[in-house]
Amino acid sequence: MQEAINRILDRYLVEKKKSFANNKLADYLRGHVSETVQKVVDSKYPGQFKVSASAGQGRWAEIPWIGVFDKEITESPMRGYFVMYFFRSDMSRVFLSLNQGWMFFRDTYGLELAKEKISTAARAYRKLLGPIGQFGYESISLGTERELGTGYELGHICGKRYERGAIPDDETLRRDLLDIVDIYRRLKTIIGTEAIEERVKAIIVEQEKIPDISGEEILEIPEKTDLESVTEVVAGESKFIDRVGDDLNTREVSERAKLSGVETEKYLSALEKAGFFSSEIVDGERFYPVESPALVAKLAAFSGQGFSIEEAIEIIKGGGAIEAKKLKDLEKKVEKLSNNVDSLSAQLQGYLSKVNQQTEKKGFCYHFKAAFKSLGKKKS
Repeated sequence: MQEAINRILDRYLVEKKKSFANNKLADYLRGHVSETVQKVVDSKYPGQFKVSASAGQGRWAEIPWIGVFDKEITESPMRGYFVMYFFRSDMSRVFLSLNQGWMFFRDTYGLELAKEKISTAARAYRKLLGPIGQFGYESISLGTERELGTGYELGHICGKRYERGAIPDDETLRRDLLDIVDIYRRLKTIIGTEAIEERVKAIIVEQEKIPDISGEEILEIPEKTDLESVTEVVAGESKFIDRVGDDLNTREVSERAKLSGVETEKYLSALEKAGFFSSEIVDGERFYPVESPALVAKLAAFSGQGFSIEEAIEIIKGGGAIEAKKLKDLEKKVEKLSNNVDSLSAQLQGYLSKVNQQTEKKGFCYHFKAAFKSLGKKKS
């Protein structure tokens, strides 16, 4: 993978000056590079994802890409959400991004409103995902003013970037790719696979109810509003640390998740221990982040399907509910077959025991004559 990425970064701008038709680098990207990434993803999730790559359609693309698409969500970058390697237009870096299909937003809302809606969706997904390990929520810059590139910049949910000349080794790239695919699967578990576009619209509506406080607005708030937000200034930029004003107490989480207080506390405790979020005590009361009710409800739903809390947390983290259910069903079938085998074995043992008893009672001569008569019948 390292060699392939370096080759594209080093050669793309040179090849872009040549004819697009039958270009070897474009063919290399669509063929060898796509196949290499497919093998990595299939090593953990065989058959679940489609990988494709593009240097353009009929002419050179400003931003070549390699996409990983969950077949239950989408098989193209036009709609849904997906994992993508984006090569910046000046080939100075490549971004590994969990991103969204711009064309769905443009077709649904129109050009200008689509920019606002896709950004809102990205913010909502970040809240739903919570902690994402090594990946960041920082924005990406693809070095373009064209509509599609701008759409991908706004649709970026999370990811990381690799600088030209400092592309990590194959093992690191492989691990990073599988890690972000796990986050992709985690988001799929939260959103679901049915009526995805309607679900996305509903998520946007819910997110728009929450005030969006930018870093600049926070800096203008008087110093004594520390319960509303706390920021730190790093290298001249405002960065969120926490937003206690948006956080919820246990009762509010319970009401939004539509669960009893006892159940809510149990699930909140399990989710916090698993690293999904961190609570904070203010004036003797514990507060949780705004995404916690959705996570609590999800955990409760899986628990209601027969999964233990530990199993449900693993599913939310990155395992698929469908795969887990299939595994449980398979285990039940195996158990049933095992019970049937045991039953048949017991019946067979009983039959053999009776035969042995009869053999002992009637003696050798009786059974010898019976066998001889049987042979005589077969000959006739």
